[in-house]
Amino acid sequence: MPSFRAGGREWMVSIDAPKIRRVREACKVDLADRQARQFEQLTGDPLLAGEVLWELCRSQAEAVGITPDAFQSLLSGDDGEQAGHALIEAIIDFFPTRQRQLLREMLATENELADARHQAVQARLSDAAMKETRKAKAVAEINAKLDELLMS
Repeated sequence: MPSFRAGGREWMVSIDAPKIRRVREACKVDLADRQARQFEQLTGDPLLAGEVLWELCRSQAEAVGITPDAFQSLLSGDDGEQAGHALIEAIIDFFPTRQRQLLREMLATENELADARHQAVQARLSDAAMKETRKAKAVAEINAKLDELLMS
């Protein structure tokens, strides 16, 4: 069963029919959507993912007196990333074997694309020529604004 650590605790993330109904009602997300739209919704909106995780981990949190806001405040940085991965894994685990395989392949492809995008941005931002071009442009813009102010 997927899990993540946050706030000094391990949180188990499981999905079943009653939890799917609760998430549909509370968060307007269908975790059982066979078209896999929930993945884009949840990976694109960390606040929504936190609300869904609250619904899935609610009984664990309430058992130790943690409120929804307190729980969601635990989901930042690396802990939030781990929680997001656990959520995606729990959704995938809900489906039958054949669909799980397809979803895992889809997720692996999306992760490869995200890594490639990240590497491309990182390479571009660390390129010395790019930095010099950006600096020159910023200086030119400031000088133009100063000239405009001084000429008025």
